[in-house]
Amino acid sequence: MEAAMNMSSGAHAHAQVTRHLSVTGQAVITCFYAAGLAGNVAALVILWRGNWQPRNALHRLMLRCLAVNDLTALLGMTLQMHLQLYVAGIASQLWFCRFRVLWRLFGLGSGCVAIVMAIERWFALTRPFFYQKYITLAVIRRAIFSLWAAVLVLVCLPFFGFGLYFEKSQSACVRYRMATLPKDVAYAYLFLAFGTLLCVCIVCCNLAVMRALCRTNRSSKQQRVLTRRISRNQSLSFDACTREELAFARLMAILCIVFVLCWMPQMISIPMAQMNPNSYLSKMFFRTADILMALHFTLDPYIYVLQKWPLFRALCFSKPNSRINSLKTTTHDNLVPR
Repeated sequence: MEAAMNMSSGAHAHAQVTRHLSVTGQAVITCFYAAGLAGNVAALVILWRGNWQPRNALHRLMLRCLAVNDLTALLGMTLQMHLQLYVAGIASQLWFCRFRVLWRLFGLGSGCVAIVMAIERWFALTRPFFYQKYITLAVIRRAIFSLWAAVLVLVCLPFFGFGLYFEKSQSACVRYRMATLPKDVAYAYLFLAFGTLLCVCIVCCNLAVMRALCRTNRSSKQQRVLTRRISRNQSLSFDACTREELAFARLMAILCIVFVLCWMPQMISIPMAQMNPNSYLSKMFFRTADILMALHFTLDPYIYVLQKWPLFRALCFSKPNSRINSLKTTTHDNLVPR
């Protein structure tokens, strides 16, 4: 009886140690996960059942890859969080630590799809002849799967001794940023370089798209002045194009802000962990960076797909003028050369 009571109390104490989140924190993160799961499922339904034209096949492929990646990432993160909270001792299991390492693939995988989308938009607006000739469905598919393969190699390096993920002396999962050995520290900074490069490329491409749209807006204004003297209806179509182009430029700005706010804290946490990992400020920053990464997976479907619904479209686009509405003007998707 005494031995059984000791084992029970030990298991209870171990279960308390594994609870790394407060009840309030768990509720907030669960709400993020639920909203992200619902958004990604809704996005996949729209992408599957939508009446897509052949010229939109590129965008449909990229959006499907992004939604599937984010949905898988959120499912894995939700499963990991609840297993660690409610299954005592699971954080000390080697298979669970390997599961966590493999799921990093979907974290960086989202950035891989986003950078392909940003480069595709950049080519479409700035190099239309090159885009029409070389940017095909097969090229986009190869680009996405090649980047995913590169990320898979990167996240699996710790299994071969290059990078930290499991501490044998403590029998516990360890984040790669907490490395102390030179080779493990080198892996942490390799991860930092790869993630930062993704962020920089995405932001640069989106800024280039915004500049191209602004130049198009200026030329449209000049052409609009000329066409007003010829046809009033034609001038209204230019007004609509200008409105949609400016709205699309605002969407690009939102994308840049989202990526910087959600991705860079995760990258900044790596040098912080190397300098002072045990301080209260560092621990709070690490937790904030993880929440922002979860928020990124939650926001993706609403930014890329669900904003086309009237309810979400009002958040990103100006309300159309009733006079312009009657002319059946094109949406911003049709303005981008395919």
